[in-house]
Formats: sequence, C-alpha cells, structure tokens
Amino acid sequence: MAAIKHALQRDVFTPNQERLLGVVHVGKTGGKKKKSSFLCASVTTERPVEVYISRIKRQEKGETYKKQKTWQLKELKIVNGKESDKQTTDFDLQFDKNFKWSASSVAEKHTFLACLWKLCHRYLPRQSKPTFANIPQSLLEVSVSGTETSRGTSNLPGPDEDALEDYQALTDQEETDLERMITECEFAISDAEAFSNSLSRDLSVLDGQNIHSIMGSEVQVNSLMLLLDNALNEVSEIEARLDDYDLMVGAIASQMGQMKNQESFIQITNKNHSRLLEELDKLVMQLDLSKGHVKALREANLKHDSGIEACTSAAEALQQAMEVELPKGLSKLQAVSDQQKLFDTLRQMFAKRLYEHLITVFAKQGSEHPGSSLTKQTNELKLPKHFPYHRDLLPYKQLILWLKVADKTKYTQLCTVYTQNLNKLYSQEIKDFLTTAKQRFIQQANIDEDIGSAALRATSRSTLALNTAAFDSQSRRLTLSKKLSSSIKNLSGSQQNLAVKEKKKLFGSTQSLVKPKSKKLRIGHKKRGLAASRESLAASDFELSDREKFSSTFREVLSELEPTCQDEERFLTKFFHLNVESADTMMPGGSDDEEDDTEQGVASRKKYQEAQVTKDIRRMMTEIFSIVEPELSQLVAFGEELDPLNSLNMLVVIGQRVTQAQQDNDGSFLAKMLGNCLIEVKRNFDNFVRNKVDAVEDAHLGKNKKCGILPFVQDFEDFVELAESIFRDSERRTDIDKAYKSLIKSVFQAIERVAGESHKTPPEVVMFENYHHLLNCLSSLKIASLDQEKRDVKLRYNNYLDSYVTSMLGRPLEKLSNFFEGVEQVIETGVRPEEVGFQLKFSKQELRKCIKEYSGKDVKKGLESLHHKIVKHTAENENRLQRVVWQHMQEEFIRQYKRFEDLISKCYPESHISLEFTIENVLQYFSDIAYSQ
Repeated sequence: MAAIKHALQRDVFTPNQERLLGVVHVGKTGGKKKKSSFLCASVTTERPVEVYISRIKRQEKGETYKKQKTWQLKELKIVNGKESDKQTTDFDLQFDKNFKWSASSVAEKHTFLACLWKLCHRYLPRQSKPTFANIPQSLLEVSVSGTETSRGTSNLPGPDEDALEDYQALTDQEETDLERMITECEFAISDAEAFSNSLSRDLSVLDGQNIHSIMGSEVQVNSLMLLLDNALNEVSEIEARLDDYDLMVGAIASQMGQMKNQESFIQITNKNHSRLLEELDKLVMQLDLSKGHVKALREANLKHDSGIEACTSAAEALQQAMEVELPKGLSKLQAVSDQQKLFDTLRQMFAKRLYEHLITVFAKQGSEHPGSSLTKQTNELKLPKHFPYHRDLLPYKQLILWLKVADKTKYTQLCTVYTQNLNKLYSQEIKDFLTTAKQRFIQQANIDEDIGSAALRATSRSTLALNTAAFDSQSRRLTLSKKLSSSIKNLSGSQQNLAVKEKKKLFGSTQSLVKPKSKKLRIGHKKRGLAASRESLAASDFELSDREKFSSTFREVLSELEPTCQDEERFLTKFFHLNVESADTMMPGGSDDEEDDTEQGVASRKKYQEAQVTKDIRRMMTEIFSIVEPELSQLVAFGEELDPLNSLNMLVVIGQRVTQAQQDNDGSFLAKMLGNCLIEVKRNFDNFVRNKVDAVEDAHLGKNKKCGILPFVQDFEDFVELAESIFRDSERRTDIDKAYKSLIKSVFQAIERVAGESHKTPPEVVMFENYHHLLNCLSSLKIASLDQEKRDVKLRYNNYLDSYVTSMLGRPLEKLSNFFEGVEQVIETGVRPEEVGFQLKFSKQELRKCIKEYSGKDVKKGLESLHHKIVKHTAENENRLQRVVWQHMQEEFIRQYKRFEDLISKCYPESHISLEFTIENVLQYFSDIAYSQ
C-alpha cells in the first residue's frame, strides 16, 4: 500500500498541488464484477486549505491513475462504519447520495475512517461536521487524543509514536559521569554486587542531601507551585479565547466557501450562456441560404452563362447547408426541421429543372451532324470535331458534380441520355467517315462508273458463261466481284437491287468469296500447280504503290479515330467527374472498423475506386462508340478482301498503337477496342501465312516442263522483300519472323520434293539453282531471325552444286583416268612408284598411247559439249549461276589434271612424258567457251 500511496501522490496529487493523507482500496458493495478503485483523502498545499475526498481508478493499459470523481469534505454528511455487531469491510459515505463501499481489509478501513475523523475535527466547524455512526469508539478516542497533542501541526501520528515517546537517550554529561563513576570503582566489572552496594550507599547519601535541601527551600517551592497554578490559569484563558477565535474563523471560512461556490456558479452560467449564443449564431449561419440563392435555384436561366454561374453558386451553398453536421438533438428543433425541409424541396426542384434542361441540350446535339455533308462532298478523310459541343457543355460541369452528390439517380439517368444521343451522332459520323475511306480504296484501284456499267452489263450476260475460261481463276473471280460491288454503289435504288440479284446469282454472297478464302485458294493451287504460288502476291489488282496507299489511308483512319475517342473520353471524365476524388465524395461515412484506417485498407479502397471509375468510363465510351469496333472490323475485312497482303500493313499499323497504349499503361476504351481489332487482324495474317504454306506444300511440277527457279521460291522472295519493307523496325517483328520460319521450312521441303519430280532437269540442278536464289535473297535482306536458315541454305547449295559438278564432269579424260587408277592400285599393293613403269600394263609406251588420244582440240570439243549441257540444264535467266557452275567445272578439271601430272612425275621420272595440253591451255579453253556462249 505504501508503494501505491507513493505512486498516487506522484502521479495524481502532486501535479494538483495536494497532499495525500489517507487511502483505502475499495470496490462497490454487492456488484458481481468488483471494479476496484481507491478512495483518497487529500488537502491542498496552499491556503486557504481545502480538503477533498477523491475516487481514483487505475487505467487498464499501463500503470497510470485517473480521478473519476471528487467531493469536498464539507459535502460529507454521514460516515457509516456498519460495525454494530461484528467487524466488516463495508462502509458508507453519504454526500448528495449514499455511496456503498467495501474495503480490501478491516485495517485499511479503520485507518481511513480515523483519518476522516481527524480531518473533520481539524478543518470543519462544529455545525458542518458529518455524523460518524457504527464506528468503534477506540478509533475516535485515539484520534481525538492524537489531535489534541498535535494541534498546530499537519502531521497525524501513527500507531507507534507513543512507544517512541517513552525512550530518552543519555546526554553527553550523563555519559561522562557514568564513565567516571565506573573508573573510580575498579571492582565495578569484577564484583557487580560490591559495585551495587557502593551505588546504594551513594544513593542514600544523595537522597538525604536532597531531602535536607528540599526542606530548606520549602518557601521557594511554594512560590514555584503558585507560579505554576497562575500559568495554568492563563493557559486555560488563552485556550478558551483560541476556541472562540476558532469558532469565528470557522464561520468566516464557511461563508468564504459559500461565496466562492456562488461566484463559480455565476461564472459557469455566464460561460454557458455565451457558448449557447455562439452555437446558435453558428447554427443560423450554417443553415442560412440567401434569398438570391433561393431565387437562382428557382428562376435562373440555365441557357445563359450568368444564370449558370448563379445556379452553380446557389447549388454549392445549398449543398454546404445540407451537409452541416448538427449536434445530437438539434435536428429535432422545429426551426431546424423546417429549414431542412426547405433545403430538400429546393434540391429536388432544382435537380429536376437541371435534368430536364440538359436532356434538351443532349437531344439537340444528338440530332445534329456537323460537317458530314461537307465531308461527303469534298471526299476528305476527316471526322467532325466536337470541340464546340464540349465548350458549350463545360459551364455545367460544377452543376453535374452537384447533381452527382445531390441526386445519384438523376445523375445516372443523365449519363444514359447523353450516351444514347451521342451514340446517334457518332454512329452517323463514323459510318460516313468509313464509307469515305472505302471509296478512297476503290478509287485507288482505278474503278469508275464506266467499268461498273460494263461490269453490270457483263453480269446480265455472265449467267450463260459460268463455265468459260474467264472465271477459271479464283483471283479474277474475286476481283470482278469487288469491281461490281463498287460499281453497284453508284447506281440508283432499283438498278442496285437488280444488280445485287444478278451478282448473287453469279457469285453468291460476298461472304462466300471472303470468309472461306483460304479453302478456295488452296483448291486453286492444287489445280494450277506451281503457277498459283507466283500469282499469290498479285492475286488482286493492287500493285505495290496501291498497298502503300492502303496503308497510308488506314493510318489516316486510325489517326482520325484516336483523337476523336480520346477527346470524348477526356470530356466525359471532366464533365461527369469520373475520377477517384469524385468517387471518394460518394462513399458513405467513415467506418468504425479499425482496419479501414490502416494503410492496407486505404490502398485497397483506392484500388477499388480506381477500378470502378475505369469501369464507368469504359461503359459510357462503349455505349457512345458502339459503332466503332464493328465498323472497324468491317474495314479490316474490306481491306483483306481487296488484297490479303493488306493484313500485313494493318497488323503493323494497329500493333504500333496497341504497343504504345501498353507502354503508357492506358486502360482506355480505345486501347481495348484496338486490341480486339488487332486480334482479328492477327487472325487474318495467320490465315494468309497458312494459305501460302499450303500453296507451297501443294506445289507440283508440270509434265515436260523445264524447272529453273520455282515459282514458290520467287514468291517467297517477293513476299520477304515486301514484308521487310513493312515490318522493318516494327514492334510486331516476332510475328513476321515466325511466318518466315514456317514458310521457309515448307519451301525447303517443296524444293526437295519438286526436284524429284523433274524429268528434263537433273534434281541437283533444280535444288542448287533454287538454293542459290534463296541464298542471294537472304544475304541481301540480312534477316537476323533467318541466320540459321541462311547457313542451312548455303550448305545445301554447296553440297548439291558439288554433286552436280562431280556427276556431270565425271572423268573427262576417261582412258587416262582408268590408266592412272590402275597405277594407284599397284602403288597401294606395295610397289614403289618408280618401279611401276617396269610393268608391261603400265609401261611408258602404254602411257604415251593414252596421251596421244587426248589432244588439246579434243579436250576443248568435249568441254564445249559439257558447257552446252550445263546451259540446257540451268535456267535461261541465270547466267551468273551458269558461270559459277562453269567455274566449279574448271576447278575440278584442273584438279584431275594436276593429279595426272603428279603421278607421271612420281612413277615415270626423267621420262619427259607429259600431256599434250597444259594448265594454261585448259584455262584458255574454259574462258573461250564461257565467253563464246
């Protein structure tokens, strides 16, 4: 308890300039859960002294204490100890009402009640002292005696102070006398009895002397006793007077306390009145709405800027007044209730008026088509700008924000009306815009009304000639269908219906010509063999410049659509306040959950709001531009119908924009729409590549036909050159590289297969000619992804070229070749080279006979015949390749010549035998034959 008392004094009473005199650990009597606290008696350290009884509770978290309630001692009326029959820890203290307590022990209870008794008798006047009932009289008597003996001091004695008062320490003089006496009696320690007898004798002598002295001074003693009696009388008088003074001072203290309480009450009353006036003024200011604002909300013209500004200010003032947080109970005041009803009526009325006005504005905008007729007449590829509309609507921006907060239902309906009306406007504009783009494509293909009229007349006659040669080619059939479609658009309504019926009879629907294109192209390739591959790049009437024009026009289309969608999306975000800040204002009041205040909760809420805002923007953009994606898909199909190679340009163009959107982390409607179109274009591109692969795989060599450079090889070269001009430095490089690999793989397989079908041209010639052509193509284009294929092509080309040279050249000096083969066999058996000439079969005479059969003229004639075969085998337009083959022939012939000379020098030394022609002659023969052709 001492530690608790010290902690209470330090933490609670010292800061309030009080001194703790008594404390008891108590709980409420009769409660199921005894909430413990401390009852403390304390006095102030400044005069006039005030005595307080405080209830102090320990905080649940930590070791701190806090005052729960405080009473002045003069407020105490009754102290009930409840000990009539037996000791108990319960006691009551009655102030304005009765408080029942239960102490932790009887001793603590007695100590605290005794402390209260002392404080009451010391600081309270007699008429203000409380009644002490059912308290042991011993506690009260001890307290009284202790009070009387300690008057004038503030310390109350404890239970051990009486025992301490009986003990008196020896003075210095007494100690000196005692030591002197002991030293004079040497036997004091050795003989205690003798020392005791000696002290008794000395005490008797001293007593006698004292008696004689007292008897001699009786007069003085009487005089002293008289003085003492007088002093006691004076003290009694002084005490009586002090009691009177004490009563007077007590009355004055009571009056002063009453005056102090009355002054404090007056101050509190005045302060409450001031605060009440301040709150009322504040409430009136917050709930006040000027007459000008009310008039603006009811009558201001929303068609003029001044009226819009007045309504904006009034609406903001109304919103602020409606959002005032009133203290509990104030909303029940009649004036406050009436004002709030007025605010709600104004809110509903103005929300309806604003809603109806904006619906009229939106409907007017949706019915107008600015610039559409002008665009048709000038044939310009431009979309009308909506800046004037946005400029006219932006003044309503703050009113839209007010409506979003004040009436969410009307705000949502207004968004729907806006998207519906803008959808009509944009649908018509975008249809006209894309129609102009298609007309430009058709004009680039040089199709005019005369061709259309001729085609229409041909349509009426074509039903009788469906099996003629004019429609054998599937590509010509598609081209004619496109021309007819374009020409039909320029005819009158009745003529269009007739032309469409005739076209359907002849060609079927347009979809039958476009969608199953890959299957029909594949069938065409099977029928026409290798010729179909070469024609695939020129299947339509488009030339390279036409494809570039298509790509340029397609870029223009996207360049016009992009800013239109982006401008509208920015306007939607700004005008309808589709942002996280605005969404945060729409959230309900703060949650009481502690998790909402954590960083994780804030981040999660912000992420949800961003996703919701993005969803709202994308929904509105989708409703407004619902026409864009299907129309753009039709444009993609239209371009692919004109020329399948257009899918390459479209893949690059759309891919660039989608990649840029991904880099910018753009989750807009336009990015999503372009992503969907990119998927469709990529599908068309994959189908185109698959068709080319199928064409190569289905390629066959016609009968009795010279091969040369195969059509699909030339087609691959043309395709690669075109693709490189389109995909160079493009983000879609991986797509074309993948197409290259699949296509060149099928080209390799087709070359090997078609070479085996050749009857007029040796297979080796077919293969090294085509591989040589592919090698030149890959070397000039320097495509990094095909480096491995280029090495493979070079290896195949060299292998087949060597095989052809070896097979064609064979042994040009056959008898000499047979003779020296026998010589080499003899040397392999172990005969030394210089001894070979002594054998009859390989004698010098036999060698000279063989040499005479091969003169320089005969050799040149044989080489001319060989060169004629090479020219016959190789393609007519491959003169460079013929020179390469002839060069390889020359190298092989010289190699054999040197082999013969080497064997002659080893086996027939000093015989002076040599061939009738030299290496210089051979080089001249090859050179003359090469330049003579």
